[in-house]
Amino acid sequence: MARYGQAFKDKAVARLLPPESASVEAVANELSISTSTLERWRADALSRPARERAWTATARFEAVLAT
Repeated sequence: MARYGQAFKDKAVARLLPPESASVEAVANELSISTSTLERWRADALSRPARERAWTATARFEAVLAT
C-alpha cells in the first residue's frame, strides 16, 4: 500500500475544492490513485475545523501560479 505525505494529500484535495473544483475521477486518474482514497481524503479535510482548512500564504500563491 502506497503512503502519501500530508502535503501531497492537501494539494490533491485542494484541486477538488473551489476555485478549481475538478472532478474526483479526473484528479484520481491524473495522480494514479483510487477515487475512494481521494474521497476519503476530501472527507477528512472537510471534517477539520475551518481554521485548520484555511489556506496558507504559500498554498494560495501555488494555487495562483497553477491557474
